[in-house]
Amino acid sequence: MQIFSLCLLLSSYFIYNSMGVIDEQAIDDLHLVLNLAQHIHVKSRRKTEEEKRTDLSLYFPIFLWVLRDFHLSLADEKGQSISEKEYLERALRPNPGHEEKNQLREVIKDLFRERDCVTIVRPVAEEADLRNIQQVPYEKLRPQFRTQVEAFVKKVYTYLKPKKIDGNVVTGRMFVDLASEYCKAINGSAVPTIHAAWASVVQHQFRLALRDAVQVYRQRMNERAMQHLPMAEEKLRDLHKIAKAEALKTLFATKLEHDPRFRECRSQFAARVKQLLEHVRTENANSSARVCDKLAKELFKQMEQKTYQGFNDLLLEWEQVKQLYLSKAAGPSRLEVLSGYLNSQLLQSTQKLWEELQVGAEERKSLLKQQLAESEARILQLKAPEDAQRQLLTERLDFERRLDEARRSAEAAAQKAAREKAQLLDAERTLKEQMKIMQDRLNSEQRRGTQSSALSSAAAVHSTQLGVPKSELDSLKDSVMQMLTELRSKELQRNQLQMQVEHDKQLIALERTFQKQLQEARARSEQLVEQLRNSYEKEVETLKSQRVELVEQNKDLERKLSSSQQELKLLSRHLDEAREASRAQQRQVEVSQQQSEMLLAVLEKLGGPKEDAEDFKGQV
Repeated sequence: MQIFSLCLLLSSYFIYNSMGVIDEQAIDDLHLVLNLAQHIHVKSRRKTEEEKRTDLSLYFPIFLWVLRDFHLSLADEKGQSISEKEYLERALRPNPGHEEKNQLREVIKDLFRERDCVTIVRPVAEEADLRNIQQVPYEKLRPQFRTQVEAFVKKVYTYLKPKKIDGNVVTGRMFVDLASEYCKAINGSAVPTIHAAWASVVQHQFRLALRDAVQVYRQRMNERAMQHLPMAEEKLRDLHKIAKAEALKTLFATKLEHDPRFRECRSQFAARVKQLLEHVRTENANSSARVCDKLAKELFKQMEQKTYQGFNDLLLEWEQVKQLYLSKAAGPSRLEVLSGYLNSQLLQSTQKLWEELQVGAEERKSLLKQQLAESEARILQLKAPEDAQRQLLTERLDFERRLDEARRSAEAAAQKAAREKAQLLDAERTLKEQMKIMQDRLNSEQRRGTQSSALSSAAAVHSTQLGVPKSELDSLKDSVMQMLTELRSKELQRNQLQMQVEHDKQLIALERTFQKQLQEARARSEQLVEQLRNSYEKEVETLKSQRVELVEQNKDLERKLSSSQQELKLLSRHLDEAREASRAQQRQVEVSQQQSEMLLAVLEKLGGPKEDAEDFKGQV
């Protein structure tokens, strides 16, 4: 009874073998069917036997009665041929006088709503061959037997279909779990309950399917999302939908979507997927914040290294940085970092540029004032060469005057020297004549005085006798000595005059050299004065033009400063508008989130699937 019950509970096509024809004995052999309602329950609550049979018929398999060694011809009372199924139905009709067997017939018809019959003759005709049937080749069996067997096999495979419970196909894993539940109940001396066993199997299948589906979703999100963070929220939502669709395929692979418990399983799946999605979104937001913050700092650092001439350059560079940031940044923190960090840094850069421009303007203004003061000083310095020129002319005139006086003195000295020279020459000629006379006289006297000392007295007497007195001789000697002295003195004066003449010659040569140098100096001075005048005039013109340019630059700087102030005000106004727009967007997002939560609550109250509501919330 246990094996019979287990076969009926597990099979989708029940094949019952019996020998011979369907007679009262064959019907009686199926007496186990009478007790099926007692040994198998559809549900645990109590019902009548008829209700139990009706419920069991919904879960029982197709019944195929195979009649082995069938020897009758299939014909009715009139001799007309009938089918095997008609033969079965005729055999299950009530037979008067056999009430107990008739009850069994009714039970068979109630339990097996789909039933059929197959008849097969003996495989061999000889008894000896029948005893050794296992050794007889298939080709040696009776042709009618082979034809009936092949028709039987074809019928089985034609009407064979998967086992179903409550319209749900039983898979291989579910079949094992279902057999385990039935055996557990039978071995525990309990009555197998189809619904309880099926509920346990379905619940177990749902747990496995939920685990597998969640694992598929987690694996797909790890491969396609977690390893490529950060990414845009739209792309993450698309990957979520794809991963969820693939996971739902695993969940729907149980073929139990019509089971009431499938809604609960799908709700649990939606909750697990929502939890995993929130984790991925959190990681995406954190990764996006890190990457975007790092990118923003790098771009702003590059921006800080550049110099800007004005706010237009700064705004142009900022626009380029903004476009570059938007092209590289990704993730939900993309706009948040842009509106937060970069906008604040832009404001600081604007303030810094404003301060630098103001300091630069002040420095240029001070420099222009200094250059103007230096130019005025240089103009004053350039006027000094005129005074120097006048002083040089005065000194030159004084020098020329002194030079003329020196020239006149030199000329007077030269004339005086010439007169004295002439006098000296006359005196020299006179002295030479006198010296010649005196020399002649001296020579004659010396010749006379060469006599011996013994004759000195004689000489004296002789000289006396000659009439030349001694005093005259001494006087002559003195005159000669005096003349020699005068001659030496004249010679000395002549040397002095010659030296004076040489000195005068050198003085004249120096005077000529001085005159030449003076003329050259005068020419150079005039040339220098002309150069200084030209340079002064050019410098004055240059300084005047520079002064005009500096004044214009100062005015231009003041205009730029005013324009920069206006641009700063405009930029501050734009920044305030951007912040206000960001706050408005934030408020809109909050309102949208509240609306989505309200819609989600409405959907849940309406009884829609939670996962559909979650998808709707994600789309919002």
